[in-house]
Amino acid sequence: MQPTATRIRDDIHDLREQAATLEELATRRIRIPHDGGRGMTSAPTPINLTAADLLDQTLALARMLATTAGLRYGRSMSVHGLLKGLDRDEPCAALATRTDAWDIVRLVDDAAWHARQLTEPEPSHRYVGVCERCGYGAWIPETQPINETDHRCVMCGHMSPIAQIAQAHELRLLTSGTIGTGAELRQQLRACGLPVNANTMRSWVKRGRLKPVGTNDEGIPVFALADILLLRRGLDKRGCNA
Repeated sequence: MQPTATRIRDDIHDLREQAATLEELATRRIRIPHDGGRGMTSAPTPINLTAADLLDQTLALARMLATTAGLRYGRSMSVHGLLKGLDRDEPCAALATRTDAWDIVRLVDDAAWHARQLTEPEPSHRYVGVCERCGYGAWIPETQPINETDHRCVMCGHMSPIAQIAQAHELRLLTSGTIGTGAELRQQLRACGLPVNANTMRSWVKRGRLKPVGTNDEGIPVFALADILLLRRGLDKRGCNA
């Protein structure tokens, strides 16, 4: 294969591995007590909205690449099936012959980097939400002020105020039903620029202000992200550091 095709296949293979990690982060089995405390429900429960967002965005990207490479697929095909079909010499060679081949490389690289940010976060960037037009993820430098500039979507080019994207994402977090351990939820909030101190969270639990909603497969208490966000808002109103 020519070098560009090799680069595309390497990047798609990397993205395929990252997608498996995203799925694991986005859904796990959480044990939730029934009303009245009798019995338990164990079901796949969303624990990381950012991972779920990125998994959806990876699926959209994989569909676009599959269509561009001339692959035939059903609308029900999973992101893993699509990336497996793309992770071959023929479709990668077809993508490499396009005039926008290096744009494809950039998009796949970005998608894999965004996925790695959840497990190996670089403090230089943070996730603020999704493009209001196409739903693709918006990442900004950590030092970039939220209230002073717009964001141009790397997928569709739409411009939106960063503050508007961030406010919409916080509302989505509040209403997402996301559940996870304290460490998982703190990591997710930190990646979105909404840090919560571990000692502060332990204090909320000790004082009964924050209560677990169940346990995960390892028996570790899990909490509702909405409860933590509401408590964090109370800290912000008092001018305290979360």
